[in-house]
This record gives sequence, C-alpha cells and structure tokens, in this order.
Amino acid sequence: MNVYFDGELADYLIHFTNNLNPNGQGSYNWPQYDISSRSLLTFWDGLVPITITGDTFRADEMNLLNNLTLIYPVL
Repeated sequence: MNVYFDGELADYLIHFTNNLNPNGQGSYNWPQYDISSRSLLTFWDGLVPITITGDTFRADEMNLLNNLTLIYPVL
C-alpha cells in the first residue's frame, strides 16, 4: 500500500488529517471500527482491490489474552 504520490491510501490520509475521518466523496467507505461489527477496510491485489472484511484473524489469540487478563489482572 502506498500513501505517497497518489497511492492507494493518499486520499484516505488527506481526508483523515483534515477531518479526522478517512472517508471522502468518491472514495470507498472505510467503516469505523467497533467491537460489534469488527469490520475492516481491506486492500487486495487484483480486480477488486478494496473490500470490507471481518476482523477474525486473531479472535482466538485475543480471547486468550482477555481471559489471562481476567485471571491475572494488571495492577
């Protein structure tokens, strides 16, 4: 992913720095992350370069860390 010189992320970066929102007119909507939907804007190579995917890549690991934190709270 390229943020410089009209790269894929350049418009998102410009919109975010100006409005604290990466979305702008004519761009693919980057959803705000929340725990209930866990939606991510995903950049791929190929014919459909941008899609929305679910953040399930590390669900088991996060559950383990959450459970360990409940058992051994950080003081």
